[in-house]
Amino acid sequence: MARILCVEDEEAIRSLIVEELRDAGHEVLEAPDGIVGLAMIEQHRPDLVLCDVSMPRMDGYQVLKRTRALGPGFRVMPFLFLSAMAEPSQIVEGKSLGADDYITKPIQFEELFAKVAYRLDRAGVS
Repeated sequence: MARILCVEDEEAIRSLIVEELRDAGHEVLEAPDGIVGLAMIEQHRPDLVLCDVSMPRMDGYQVLKRTRALGPGFRVMPFLFLSAMAEPSQIVEGKSLGADDYITKPIQFEELFAKVAYRLDRAGVS
């Protein structure tokens, strides 16, 4: 069972993601914005982070930059963006900052599960 952090400001979307991942057997933490999410990343060191891009207070790009700056263990933590914005330039920006993948909204849970499983496997987490 992996520990996954879901950082999403839209409560309905966050609750649905959390419920689906828990039903799939994962331990899931949740954060309503980037500031809380970053604090939870530091405190709980999740195996994988799912993070919305567009959020108030601190956007997903800032969460990713600050996570990667925390040190070696955080530089390799799998980090997947959730975004309604699927423009190639935004995907390139996220990947250039170190994002491992993008999941577009509305979320297709088969895609989410596949990408999460792949990233966890690559990180050596079962």
